[in-house]
Amino acid sequence: MDREIEALDGALLPTKGSDEFRPFIRRLSELKFWYSITKAFIIAFIMTFIFVLDVPVFWPMLKCYWIMLFVLTMK
Repeated sequence: MDREIEALDGALLPTKGSDEFRPFIRRLSELKFWYSITKAFIIAFIMTFIFVLDVPVFWPMLKCYWIMLFVLTMK
């Protein structure tokens, strides 16, 4: 066994002031997140009943759009 690897194997203590533990701080509270998701779902659900918004979609273009979004978000 290599002693250097064994020494680095455990948890290390902070050596500088900038290495201190910083707790996870959320930018968006959970309540605001759920409120936004619920509002978006209700608006999208209501929009399905508006006939002006019922436009025909050519399915190969929709598939290309979905693949493009998937590739861009997975980068």
